[in-house]
Amino acid sequence: MDWSNLEYFLSVARGGSLSKAASKLDVNHSTVARRLDKLESDLNVKLFNRRNKGYELTKHGLALEQEAKVVEEQIFQIQRVFQSKEAELSGTLTVTKPMNGGVNMTSLFCDFKTHYPDIDIFLKSASAHTDLSSQEADLSIQLTNSPPDNLVGKKIGRLPINIYGSSDYFKNLKNMDIDELEWIVWVDESNALDMESFIRKNICDPKIIFKTNVYNEVFDYMSAGVGVSLISSFGLPPVHNLKRFMPDKYIFEQDLWLLYHPDVRGNAKINVFKKFLINNLDKYSNLSGIN
Repeated sequence: MDWSNLEYFLSVARGGSLSKAASKLDVNHSTVARRLDKLESDLNVKLFNRRNKGYELTKHGLALEQEAKVVEEQIFQIQRVFQSKEAELSGTLTVTKPMNGGVNMTSLFCDFKTHYPDIDIFLKSASAHTDLSSQEADLSIQLTNSPPDNLVGKKIGRLPINIYGSSDYFKNLKNMDIDELEWIVWVDESNALDMESFIRKNICDPKIIFKTNVYNEVFDYMSAGVGVSLISSFGLPPVHNLKRFMPDKYIFEQDLWLLYHPDVRGNAKINVFKKFLINNLDKYSNLSGIN
């Protein structure tokens, strides 16, 4: 049996379709189908029921999924152990940051590249928790008050989140009352953040007039004077027309964590980035929320 076929099997099991697995593995749709057929032939069992809605694991498929995950984790562990021995400050460092919350670290990454020119940065925006154990990333910068138990890291700040709107929008309000505000809500399709529920929990009967699953559009609508939303000053560009609404009364907070897998503690690239971020974060950001 070709052990690499297990990778294709797990991708289909997780994605539920050949197309999603092909996209994840960066191969053709037909390649995934051929690999599955070969695996089923080698094992002489049917692993999936082909449904209109997608691929559904059979009882044999469910059993193989559990065994394949064990093999996968062993392979990942071997890779992590040997990669962690790399002492040279060169190569690619993959870092994820949240697309929700508007965390802008452009200046920090530029300065890091100046200090460590041989380290190439692959920066990925992720709406959900990235699986660091499967090496989708080396480090993850996450907005969370409950970091995953299987990862290690450090809380590097506490982001203030305020109600923001444009100067013109606030000028046109009859009363500077929270009940008069019209809300723009970002919908996180990964369900990592539920902005609407948070707003409804903290504000009685909010007037929600716009919803969008594109985070940048929240800033665009606020800038256009359409309404208000929740955002951190950490995510704002240097020049903008937004103002905080009654910041002394309405402020919310979210922890900012730097997380990584425990098996890569000795990786030189990870360690220098972690140290650089922790030592310089205040230089590039305003975590006090004053804007």
